[in-house]
Amino acid sequence: MTAMTSSIRAETPAGRMFKPPEWTFVQAGDVGWWLPLRWRDFLLGPDGLRLKEWEAEGRLQTIKSGPHRVVYRVQLPGSAIYIKHFLVPDRRAKYRQWFRRGKGRNEGKRSQDLASIGVPTITPIALGERRCRGFLFDNFLITREVPDAVPLDAFVERDLHEIEEPRRSRLRRSLAAALGVLTARLHNAGMQHIDFHPGNILVRLGEDDTPFLTMIDLDALRTVRNFGWAKARLNLALLDHYFWTRSSRVDRRRFLKSYLEARDGAPDSPREFALGVEDSTRRWAERLWRRWGKRCRSTNKYFQVYKSRNALCIASRDLDPSEVAPLLVDPDAPFASPDARVLKDSRTTRLIETTMMVEGRPTAVVYKRFNRKKWIDPVLAIFRPSRAWRSWQAGQHLASRGVPTPKNLAFVARRRKPWFSPFQGVLPHETYLITVKHPDATTLSEHVFRSLPKLDEASLKAEVHRLTGALAGLVRLLHERSLSHRDLKASNILIRPDAGPGEELLTLIDLVGVRLKNPLPMHRRVQNLARLSVSLADAPGRTRTTSLRFLRAYLPQRLARSGEWKSFWRAIDAATRTKQARNERRGRPLS
Repeated sequence: MTAMTSSIRAETPAGRMFKPPEWTFVQAGDVGWWLPLRWRDFLLGPDGLRLKEWEAEGRLQTIKSGPHRVVYRVQLPGSAIYIKHFLVPDRRAKYRQWFRRGKGRNEGKRSQDLASIGVPTITPIALGERRCRGFLFDNFLITREVPDAVPLDAFVERDLHEIEEPRRSRLRRSLAAALGVLTARLHNAGMQHIDFHPGNILVRLGEDDTPFLTMIDLDALRTVRNFGWAKARLNLALLDHYFWTRSSRVDRRRFLKSYLEARDGAPDSPREFALGVEDSTRRWAERLWRRWGKRCRSTNKYFQVYKSRNALCIASRDLDPSEVAPLLVDPDAPFASPDARVLKDSRTTRLIETTMMVEGRPTAVVYKRFNRKKWIDPVLAIFRPSRAWRSWQAGQHLASRGVPTPKNLAFVARRRKPWFSPFQGVLPHETYLITVKHPDATTLSEHVFRSLPKLDEASLKAEVHRLTGALAGLVRLLHERSLSHRDLKASNILIRPDAGPGEELLTLIDLVGVRLKNPLPMHRRVQNLARLSVSLADAPGRTRTTSLRFLRAYLPQRLARSGEWKSFWRAIDAATRTKQARNERRGRPLS
């Protein structure tokens, strides 16, 4: 073995070095490779990996590309392989490589650990490391492809919905059980995955729809001493966070039951352990949601900040930069566009529909200008965010928390004074917001008061029943995600009347009044529901029975089944009467 191999042995703790006995060392270019001899001619040329050769033959596909890692897929005769190229773009990454195992070697070692406890995982076929004077720099790990397998998150969000009942329900049950067993095996061995989410698990269906799960991305796998139930609860919360918004409570309980049956030992109280997992999941979800909600404030992989002498713009990466350039010169330019269609023009706002390039294709968008209502508004922006910024931030909060709303594309603020605002960075006079427009959507107010009166009695009853359930679900989702909308009315809700199964029927718009508060106070819930009730006071087909059905669908099961809903009903009724009286005194329409 070469001197390089000896130095690696010296740097790696005894018994922890990843190098299967049938592998041999080969130097190819400036990278040292460990691999079986039968793979050498397939993978390596005189200068190292045959990436350029595979690219010229059309076999190479880039799966992921980032500053720390590039993942390739190579189609070889009869099979496919994945190549992970771990980069060292900064000083921190270099030091990590020098004082710890390289990520490629770490994943290879973890794959051996998982295989020893019966957890299916990746099969490494080569390890490459570039070293200089014994110090490790970028490195490679090559693994076999798991045939006919897809990431679990893609399967849940895409494939599972295309499967018809009752097969879909059987798959959900078997997936929950299989995932519980896999997680229990990890925890029984004292292992936890600190990036535990379905994207790091592959699923393949057998002939009888038996799911076979394979764990990937093993650099985040850790061995923990004294892995007790408290640590297990926190680790389960990482995985449960994803399914908390995408599966039913029954499926999550089925997973937990399977996990506890396969886990060594038992908690003192299984019921309290289950409640603890739910509480930990909620706290972890709130932490992630708040982090995701801040993405729209700066330049990152999702948004780009643009500045000019005339304007400041924060735009989604999906919006073509060619659309941003005219806005930095004159934010009012879209209003002069020949294809602009005016939707609203009032003292406070001007709203048009136009077309912009989004994700490389022409897309209908809504361009909204928030006018100054008073001369002092720009000065007040020093102490509070503008209406456009509040809508921009609220749209990101809703999108992060899975509440349906039109997609945010850009926030624009016109520069007129060199004063600074802590919210937008400049003192804005006029502010603008761009969102995607649903071409087949209309406001709930127009649908209720214009379309419903034309229906016969049977059709009206069925449509009211459908809207009641959908509206209760939307408001309940909004409040469960710690959000309130003080101007929650029918004209601020969009409806797609022809939405099919699995599609969003209702979405929220005009988000200036949205606020984030955890936990959400009861008085805000009551105010939101009262405002919505006032806007639908004269809706065709609405009765006290319909209102009660809405309330029971909105409330959690424990309140809907008990008598506590009555006090909630009385509080909403009192707030509704107060709002109606205030509108009558001020001469405002109820809707």
